[in-house]
Amino acid sequence: MMSGTPKEFARACWNEVYNRIIGAVVFLDDYSAECLHWDGGLFNLLTGGAVAVKSLSPFECAKKEHKKAVFITQSTSTQLQTIREIIRNSDFVHCILISCMSLDVVYLELNEGKDVTDIVSAGKAFTAATKQLERMLMEWMGKKQCSTEVLHVPIFTICPTNSVFLTPPYQKIYPSFNGNLIPESNSIDLYTLSNEERSQVRRLASGLNSMFESMNLKEDVFYMGMYSSLVAGVLENSPVCLTRRKNCTNPVSLLIIDRTLDLCGVTSHSMECVLDKVMYVLPRFPGHSNDVAVDMSPLCEANVTSHLDDIQLSPGCLYHAEDDACSQTFDYMINKSQKEVMFDLYNKLCKIDVQKSPGSKTLLKVTPLSVEKIVMASKGNYDIIGKHIGVLQQALGVVQTLKSPKRNQLELVMGLERQVHQSLATSRDSTSVLHQISQLIKTRKERNLPLENLLALITHVYSLTGTEVSFNKQHEDTLAEMLSVAIFEDHKTLLTNLDPGMATPEGCADMANKIMKKLKDISQMRKILNKYTSVLKASESGRGHEYCGVLQQLLEDYVGTNKNPLDIFHRKRLLQSGFSILTSKKSRSTKHPLDNPTVIVFVVGGVTAEECKQLHRAMITSGVDNALIIGSTKFVNPVEAMRDALAI
Repeated sequence: MMSGTPKEFARACWNEVYNRIIGAVVFLDDYSAECLHWDGGLFNLLTGGAVAVKSLSPFECAKKEHKKAVFITQSTSTQLQTIREIIRNSDFVHCILISCMSLDVVYLELNEGKDVTDIVSAGKAFTAATKQLERMLMEWMGKKQCSTEVLHVPIFTICPTNSVFLTPPYQKIYPSFNGNLIPESNSIDLYTLSNEERSQVRRLASGLNSMFESMNLKEDVFYMGMYSSLVAGVLENSPVCLTRRKNCTNPVSLLIIDRTLDLCGVTSHSMECVLDKVMYVLPRFPGHSNDVAVDMSPLCEANVTSHLDDIQLSPGCLYHAEDDACSQTFDYMINKSQKEVMFDLYNKLCKIDVQKSPGSKTLLKVTPLSVEKIVMASKGNYDIIGKHIGVLQQALGVVQTLKSPKRNQLELVMGLERQVHQSLATSRDSTSVLHQISQLIKTRKERNLPLENLLALITHVYSLTGTEVSFNKQHEDTLAEMLSVAIFEDHKTLLTNLDPGMATPEGCADMANKIMKKLKDISQMRKILNKYTSVLKASESGRGHEYCGVLQQLLEDYVGTNKNPLDIFHRKRLLQSGFSILTSKKSRSTKHPLDNPTVIVFVVGGVTAEECKQLHRAMITSGVDNALIIGSTKFVNPVEAMRDALAI
């Protein structure tokens, strides 16, 4: 079995940091700050002895009297330049650089374009990077009497539950090649990627390797998808990974999967999990990818008119690492029904209720209003609020989600999705789905439907149909025209990074055509598979069809009668440093993921809470003894998943 859990791994990493911060000014990058939030937050650093905590920014520096600095960083070239500016504008005599990225990867990036093959193959890159970074720190401090320390602490995971982990530093990694979802060739080599893409693959693989080393894991690597084969290749062949596997003893199966093989689940508005609903409705917590910002103004006496933009009141959030009751509620938001979550919150709130509302046992139904009533009873009572701030934030987050006008949009798009499923199930090639969606785009403002939600619906449709449906060319042309007009009309809200001067009718038409090309790519993503080409299955009731995702089908096959799914490939160790997509039958192995006591499924490109729940339930109800851990780059909602896939 495993030596520890992902949550214990993350805690051990932060303990390494806490041992070094006494008397120091701590500078964190945004990704490390997000990881810190899930381990307890800012006060862990301040109570641990840090004299100040600052953002890793070239505009920051320390007071003259502060002589020690600790930098917690991903060690990218840009971040190293930022550290140089901070050091030059401060008066440090002791600097500690904590690299969240393994130093063998940092060494490759520091020496990009140089021939360092001998050092890397000899396993000396880690030591060489340490010395190189120490020299850089000494030079920046420019003092004769100063000391430096460079070490690697793999801070890159957060654990919403004991069996789910996410990787904030890799949240932007997505299975694409030079901006395309499908590479030009079916055989792809690590060195055909751009420098940035190659660095992303190495960084993700290196992070997983560091985690496995800490947990004493020796993995069998399986993969599904072209991008995942590259990550699997690095894990299988890099000198650091080879050395680690010789020393680690606990067997584990690692299955890496491209999100792009199945975008239906993440672009669907049909949400059962409370957490998915909250992640859809509420804005992200500032600088974070996996927690939300909760409006705390109902509890406060401050006169706030434009929350969440009003800086006089900080937003709340959902996850509270130091509160076991809140951790339990967060788990419920993933694994329990909405009704169970509401009763859980009500019971916990009743213990702090100053008005003594009726207990949940006397209620037939807990409503958002009944939860809100107890929360509001604490308004202005800062002693009560301070003692129970976690559950109050969670309760407000759920109430604001269920009362939000965006819930109506969600219900409307859910209805549209059901119509699409029915239409596709009955008509297939003669489907008029795209014609219907074109009309929805045309009338979106009367229906109060944002264009981004309709784009998510279109992405859902193209991934759902795959190669099974050939859409009418005239319908596709009409859709492209409608999109072009809609993008031009809504570009200010849809394209947040676009220069307003670039939003011309011609530019929007070009963007619409690029979107259509990506949609066609999405429909072809499962073409490389043999069995899991379809995700539209006849429902058990015998009425119509329903979505059954690739991950769900795969796991059901694993634990069912089909012990050898056709589309999973075991990563054989290659002698070369270039990695091919091994899709021939010869590459299949008799090895099976369930041969090992623990299975880790890692999805590159994001998951939903609903997917995590379904996969764990499938494993539990199957009766097999294997433990399942799900990892991914981030939690996503339908709009975010669409933006990732269409690159807008």
